[in-house]
Amino acid sequence: MNVHDLPTPALVIDHDLLLHNLHAMAATRPGPTLRPHVKAHKCTALAAEQARVGHHSFTCATTREVLGMAAAGLGDDLLLANEVVHPDLLGALAAAQDTARITVAVDSPATVEAAARAGLREVLVDVEVGLPRCGCRVEDAGRV
Repeated sequence: MNVHDLPTPALVIDHDLLLHNLHAMAATRPGPTLRPHVKAHKCTALAAEQARVGHHSFTCATTREVLGMAAAGLGDDLLLANEVVHPDLLGALAAAQDTARITVAVDSPATVEAAARAGLREVLVDVEVGLPRCGCRVEDAGRV
C-alpha cells in the first residue's frame, strides 16, 4: 500500500528511524537517567520499544495511562505526575501495586491523605518550580 492511499488520520512510523532515535536516546540518557513520558505517545508498543533499549521507568499523566502500562507488563517503575484525590482512581492504582511499582505525585496534606487512604505505598512530593500549574510551594515541601 502506498502511504498516500491511507485514510487519514493515520499513524505512520519510519521503523528504522524510530529505532535509531531510541538507541540515540538510550546512549545519551541510559537506563534510570531518563523517565520517558507516556503522554508523548500513549502507546504501550512504543513504551515496550523504549524498555527494550533500557528505559524501564515511565512517567504517566493519568491513572488510565498508569493502569495501561501496568497491564502491558511495563510496570517496573511508574510515576503518576499529576495529583489525584478521587478514591476510585487511587484504589485502582493501589490494586495494581501487586504487579507494578507505582508512585503518585502529592502536593498537599489532602493528596497525601488520599494516597494513604487508598493504600498507595509510594509518593513523590511535587514542588512548584515557577510554572504555576501544580505542586506545593518550596517552603512547604518538607511539611507535605
